[in-house]
Amino acid sequence: MVFELWPTPMKKEVRRLQGDDDYAEWELFPASLQGMAEWCDIYQDPEWKDKSRDYILIYKNMDTKPNTVYPIAIRVQGLLRQFRVKRFGNWSGQETDVARAVQYVSIASGGHEEAWKATIHSLNLACEHAFIKRDKPRDSKTPALSTMQDPEGKYLRVQDNWNIVRPLTIADLTGAGKILPMDAVLLTQGDFVDISAELDFVKMKLDENIMSRKCTSTPPPQERAMKKTHTTLTLMRNR
Repeated sequence: MVFELWPTPMKKEVRRLQGDDDYAEWELFPASLQGMAEWCDIYQDPEWKDKSRDYILIYKNMDTKPNTVYPIAIRVQGLLRQFRVKRFGNWSGQETDVARAVQYVSIASGGHEEAWKATIHSLNLACEHAFIKRDKPRDSKTPALSTMQDPEGKYLRVQDNWNIVRPLTIADLTGAGKILPMDAVLLTQGDFVDISAELDFVKMKLDENIMSRKCTSTPPPQERAMKKTHTTLTLMRNR
């Protein structure tokens, strides 16, 4: 596994987080294009409102319940660089900027090139829009977020037309091996982190008549219901 290529202190932290259990075949990321074709499929999520990002990778041979699909989740490790993982991401607070607000994480090798090249050459892993356009205006004037969740009251003036996405899950692996929730304010550049995220595909508009997808495939039957999962950022401190 790729995490075995990190220096011993980091490798031990990942092993503490993941445990010593053997992995099922469907849990292991393939090492070849043929393996990828046998391991995964591309699914169009009919519930996803942003039609430029509604294609996701799903497990092909996983034993699942009927009418359920599971998005593929990858786990990578690295040293934390630029990141905006708070509830509103990089939102300026201005209503004109709300559609461009994203939460993002970028990580680097920290000089450990063997492990990094085995993961990916250039990584900007987690990127999610912070807001979703409502189908119809919200009819309640009660604040959607508490004072603790939105101490400056920024969201109050846009909540009628925009829905806030779920917060990213951030946790700390303690010396006792427990995974405990933590606040994003405790993250700093250079922290060694383990990140779990789903994969999707972005359609890019080339001109008025041509749409381009980074990847295409025949999606499974549309009656299959989605199984939702969460993006998780786990901070691990060497102790």
